[in-house]
Amino acid sequence: MRTPTPHSPLIEIHVSPPLETNAYLVADPKRREALAIDPSLVGRELLDRCNKQGWALKTVVLTHGHIDHTHDAAFLVRETGAGLLAHCQTAPLLSDPMLCGAAWLGMNLEPCELSREIADGDMIEVGDFSMKVLHTPGPSPGCVCLLGDGYAFTGDLLFAGGVGRWDFPGGDQEVLIKSLRRVAREYPDETRLYSGHGPATTMDQEKRTNPFLVEWGISEN
Repeated sequence: MRTPTPHSPLIEIHVSPPLETNAYLVADPKRREALAIDPSLVGRELLDRCNKQGWALKTVVLTHGHIDHTHDAAFLVRETGAGLLAHCQTAPLLSDPMLCGAAWLGMNLEPCELSREIADGDMIEVGDFSMKVLHTPGPSPGCVCLLGDGYAFTGDLLFAGGVGRWDFPGGDQEVLIKSLRRVAREYPDETRLYSGHGPATTMDQEKRTNPFLVEWGISEN
């Protein structure tokens, strides 16, 4: 958990089975508002946490459309009336069990529709805080990252010591590398990265030690 500072919200990590996917709550405790990022299969847990803290869940944001990240999106929207935000190229995955991976993972898919399409450069707000949307395709065409003040959510683009797969439908290695170069260039080294799987890290740490970034010359940017 990251405690809030004058420049950042409260960030909570909720790890979900079956693929150890990171779901996030991002809250402004002063304003009693929260948003969920990639609710995975812990939608009930996120909702109970918001209810316990007295936070109104205003928004659900999807960094991409793979089922291990989106499974409980429909549940949260139905229970709270929260808006559902994702890139337009993620929308088809929210109703197609083959595209999102539900079919080959043996998981149920409850189709849902976006309340708002987000695009590169858009801002997403929670209470008094805001995050900038970066369109970062590669693992899938609709992947986005969210950049706040000193922190970022990287979805399945960049992990501690790894990067996203590009062998799923819509994946592209060259596009992935281009997106990684962009975040390495635009994120300050001290930016704390919260990814779709695994522990948090920093941009500096990944530029220095991530074997993919080193091999592809991204650490030299």
